[in-house]
Amino acid sequence: MQQPDQQHQSRSKRDLGMFVAFKPGQAVMVQGMGDSQRYWGRIIGTDPYDYFFVKLPMVPGIMRLAAAGASLTLRLETEGELFGFSCDVIAAIHKPYPMVALSYPTSAERLQLRKHRRVKCLIPALVRNDFFMSPAVIVDLSRGGCKLVLDMFQKQKIINLMTGDLISLDVSLDTQSSLSCQAKVVSLMEYGQGKFLGTMFEESGDGAQAALDEFMARLEVIDSILDGKS
Repeated sequence: MQQPDQQHQSRSKRDLGMFVAFKPGQAVMVQGMGDSQRYWGRIIGTDPYDYFFVKLPMVPGIMRLAAAGASLTLRLETEGELFGFSCDVIAAIHKPYPMVALSYPTSAERLQLRKHRRVKCLIPALVRNDFFMSPAVIVDLSRGGCKLVLDMFQKQKIINLMTGDLISLDVSLDTQSSLSCQAKVVSLMEYGQGKFLGTMFEESGDGAQAALDEFMARLEVIDSILDGKS
């Protein structure tokens, strides 16, 4: 369902820190407050909305960052968005390698790098393939794909689902229209009891793209109005 876009959407906004998705193994750029030197670290664990752990490289000068009370600026890219935020070092260890426990950010600058603008939402959907069928809720939507969470309260076990798989999506766009399409799973993450899927819509010639474009046009206007009021 993807079509060539005239230009990449590049939109910056300040958002709550809870929207930063920390993942173990994720690369993150670390910089001391007021320091021009930048280092690449790696996230090795997190306690959501409380603190997270970053492993720092063993290079000269890194110890001034690995000190309790230090203020750091971090940048990371995840799922087509670039996040920048500040946090404080809660605790630090130096052996066998430098590692810091950092406070969870209260706010973050978020820059969308995706080809298509995504809008946060809560839209019912149905996901199915040859092995299962599950109710779901779409939590953000664009003209090119969506992120959704599968129903965590259902009794049926979700099996044989991996990145690269094709799924069928039935989406209730509004009270007057619905959308049925194929999508490819591009990311898969379990968070608490929920299973989150990042998907990319497949090409379709049955008018589904036109229905989605019309719905997204309305949704983007509403999102822009809400941005202006925040």
